[in-house]
Amino acid sequence: MFELTGQELLLICLAFFLGGVLKGILGIGLPLMVLSILGVFLSPTLVVALLVVPIVMSNLWQAFRHGLPAGGTRRLLPMSLVFVLFTALGAALLASIEETLLFVSLGVIVVGFSLFNLRGMQLVVPPRHEVWAGPCTGVVAGLLNGISTINGPPLVMYLVGIQLSKEDFVKAYGLVALFGSVPLALSYIGVGIFGFDEFIVSSMALLPVFLGMWAGQVVRSHIDKALFRKVLLVALIVLGGNLIRRGLF
Repeated sequence: MFELTGQELLLICLAFFLGGVLKGILGIGLPLMVLSILGVFLSPTLVVALLVVPIVMSNLWQAFRHGLPAGGTRRLLPMSLVFVLFTALGAALLASIEETLLFVSLGVIVVGFSLFNLRGMQLVVPPRHEVWAGPCTGVVAGLLNGISTINGPPLVMYLVGIQLSKEDFVKAYGLVALFGSVPLALSYIGVGIFGFDEFIVSSMALLPVFLGMWAGQVVRSHIDKALFRKVLLVALIVLGGNLIRRGLF
């Protein structure tokens, strides 16, 4: 049993709302935003547990809303299978990772991904290399997903690298993320990270998440996406740097 103050509950609602806004605008980024904000104030293991229900439900909604990418799932199957397997492995590792290492690791992930995208860098994966690049991406994304619920950096780089259309990118990411969210939840239950109390608070976070996603979709057509993206990435670099500071000092 864990206790949260009224201020912490308000902060949780705000973080999940902002994460929902980000997902509504860009289609990704819910765990990245929530961990960057709440990781400064709460135990990262608790924050990861609270993300379980919103991640499962938002990925389920995104996958069913957008449908399958062109050509079906065959192209993504090798990466997805490895992703699911290493998600379970990463979740098992989470229970034994020291909090200091977890803070630093999360901060490095957030800062690294933000800098990579801020500089406009993009990987290109030729079709002949997908046979090994896909499973390798699944390993990295699965471990990150299991340890932190953050799978966006490697998945986004790979899906952009195989040159999917914008529509197919959203469909593919939603589908792969859904594949990883179910074993994530089951593994967290198995290792004792996600119990009844965490389930209750995590379920309560659905409301601000879906309100944020709705708000993000509403404003998506009325903002300069490039400017929003740059401001967001700079903010994430600051938040990620603070996570590293908390882990080291």
